Amino acid sequence: MGGKSIVRRVALALGLTLALGAVEGRTQQTDPVATLTYAAQGWSAADRETFYTTSQGSHLIPYSWFKALRRTDVDEPFAGDKLLRYGFLAHDVSATNSEGLPVGFVIDGPVASGELGLTCAACHTGQLEYSQGGVVHALRIDGAPAKTDAQQFLADLLSASRATLNEPARFDAFAKVVLGPGYNAAKAAQVKDGLSKWVAQFGEFMDISLPAASPWGPGRLDAFGMIFNRIAARDLGVLDNYKVADAPVRYPFLWNASRQDRTQWNGGVQNGLYIQALGRNTGEVLGVFADFAPHRILPPTPLAAAIIDFRNNSVSFAGLQTLEEKIAVLRPPPWPREIFGLNEGLAAKGKPLFDANCGSCHAVQASLDLPGLWRTPILAVGTDPKMLVNSQRAAEPGLLLGALMPPPAIGARIGDPAKAGDLLATAVVGTLLAEAFVPPVPAPTKLAQSGVFRALRKDLAEHFPGENLDTLIDPRLPPKAKLDALVELKAFIDARLSNMFSPPPAVAGAAYESRVLNGVWAVAPYLHNGSVPNLWELMKLAKDRKSSFMVGSRIFDPKNVGYATDESPFKTGAFMADPANANGNGNGGHEFGAGLTDDERWAIIEYMKTF
Repeated sequence: MGGKSIVRRVALALGLTLALGAVEGRTQQTDPVATLTYAAQGWSAADRETFYTTSQGSHLIPYSWFKALRRTDVDEPFAGDKLLRYGFLAHDVSATNSEGLPVGFVIDGPVASGELGLTCAACHTGQLEYSQGGVVHALRIDGAPAKTDAQQFLADLLSASRATLNEPARFDAFAKVVLGPGYNAAKAAQVKDGLSKWVAQFGEFMDISLPAASPWGPGRLDAFGMIFNRIAARDLGVLDNYKVADAPVRYPFLWNASRQDRTQWNGGVQNGLYIQALGRNTGEVLGVFADFAPHRILPPTPLAAAIIDFRNNSVSFAGLQTLEEKIAVLRPPPWPREIFGLNEGLAAKGKPLFDANCGSCHAVQASLDLPGLWRTPILAVGTDPKMLVNSQRAAEPGLLLGALMPPPAIGARIGDPAKAGDLLATAVVGTLLAEAFVPPVPAPTKLAQSGVFRALRKDLAEHFPGENLDTLIDPRLPPKAKLDALVELKAFIDARLSNMFSPPPAVAGAAYESRVLNGVWAVAPYLHNGSVPNLWELMKLAKDRKSSFMVGSRIFDPKNVGYATDESPFKTGAFMADPANANGNGNGGHEFGAGLTDDERWAIIEYMKTF
């Protein structure tokens, strides 16, 4: 294989309304669900179990501590209701969920000594509920946005932990549960010291990050803000980099995510290869409580960049790759016409109207850059700018000062101030390369098991079937050939990651991704910040949309295509839109089809149910 053949060939190949019918009455989200079914999305029960219970290396809190915590509002274990009060979904006890944790919560390590963490299923598993024949039914939709109140969960977890630390009787009861038969005063003191350190770092993170004036509310999270705070402030030890995470967005849906040529709400990450997916998911798990403690080996000099060791992290690359492989085959959920019906004639009238008014942004179009993928236009359509503005924030680089900038800025160094996004990208690229190339010659077990090499194998198999990773880095190769092969492989990774972090095309105004809308009926509320409750409201002019409504209900509204807006099981369930777009809750913009009649809008909505 030629010295630069992979990079050259990569560049060549990749450069080329209805009544409810049988549905009746109203149900409350807290009512027990008598039947649970799953949308037909191409997953087996085993696939779903893997998605729900595979660790990605998130370390929120030692599980033995979490299990011993008690609530501050009632005298019950903190997780006694399986966190259902925060909107997380119940999951049965199984071989891979021996503790009966909610969907998307996992223990990294043995139950007795492991860390409780989150995986992507916690935020990207949806469920709609309806009443039929006097029975409450639920339809689980994998990859759909969750209705969880993440901020309240994090705030209450901190409050319970602080109370445990500060109240002697509460701590004594806690320590006896944690230590069990081995309890004694000396061991309890050790537990208290550990809990004190955990509360200090978690409290510092949450006290600044969680917005008090305008909480995220159900179904939303300021992911970029939390990731930047975690990496640029906590992990780099630069407290001045903390900012309030006050630009929440709704959780995006996951099906077809691997087919987009760009991803993230601001379109800031190129997409399409498994190695790129591993990069964006590494950034995600670094933000959701993975351990990450880079350190500087050598400082920068006038002639050389700083050298940073990124190996000290808890990221499970194998778990991330497993999760991405499941997501890659997840299909959009079909509209449940057997439950809610479908007006075929009205949908047929809606197709040409959709094509004329919505198709240029949201129809399936071939990527202009990456063969086999879908084009994801990045457009400014007048929606709330705060997420985009916050994503461009600056930060002090800390120990990353003088390190090499992430691709594509080859040779440039991180300065002060730096873009927070560059610090994140540097952390991600450095962590991936450390996993792949430290030590310089990967051990056979790493080649077989590491998520990085599994991702590379799949990318080569799909895009370069004539190449073979195992042949490329065969340990029987002569030393010179082995070194050349590793240099070539690193160049392949660098080339793909340089594409990954290239910014989207410059667009005037606050631009966001325009996704293909397969399965769009299942992902309300709408716009990137969840400021529009249903498809009917989205079809209106901004001035006519609801300025306030309740969020967090799972009760489905098949007519307007969304969820109930007159009730919420959460105390933070009241959403108030901001017409001035000042606090991240603006519901303006996206006013396509302004000249349509109401009948034409209903036709488009009926057609969108068929995607």
